[in-house]
Amino acid sequence: MKTEYFNKVCELLDVFDQGHGLVSEYDSLLHDYNGIILYQAESQFIRRVGDVPGITITELSIFFNKTKSACSQLMYRMKKKNLLMQVRNEHNNREYNLYLTDEGQQLYQFHKIFEEGCYRRTAEMLSSFTMEELEIYIKIQKKLNAAFLLDVEESRELNTI
Repeated sequence: MKTEYFNKVCELLDVFDQGHGLVSEYDSLLHDYNGIILYQAESQFIRRVGDVPGITITELSIFFNKTKSACSQLMYRMKKKNLLMQVRNEHNNREYNLYLTDEGQQLYQFHKIFEEGCYRRTAEMLSSFTMEELEIYIKIQKKLNAAFLLDVEESRELNTI
């Protein structure tokens, strides 16, 4: 492998790490959604329940790639804030479906508008790139994700020794 190419890949990964750091910081901060203060994980949880009314904890855990326990903890926090409710599944007594309360629905609508504004700002900032360049970035990111997954799997194996 050419040294120049390898160095450019290293630069790409450094820039990626900077972006990851910013996303991690953003996710760790509290956010004010029209007077309701939530962490990013909480707002994403509400968004998913709003997008898929009746979703279960199991389905949420799969979607977010989190344990059922972690999703249950989030659910209980959202219930305490009166943003969602559990309804026993009439076909399976051991399962509950999740729905937004009226307050949760208002938050969901506000968050959708807020998030769309963020996405539009990002789209405007990226408007100097062509569709082809964006497609290339998506292909590169998918390859990076595959490489990162291999790193994760390798590290998991080390942690089971």
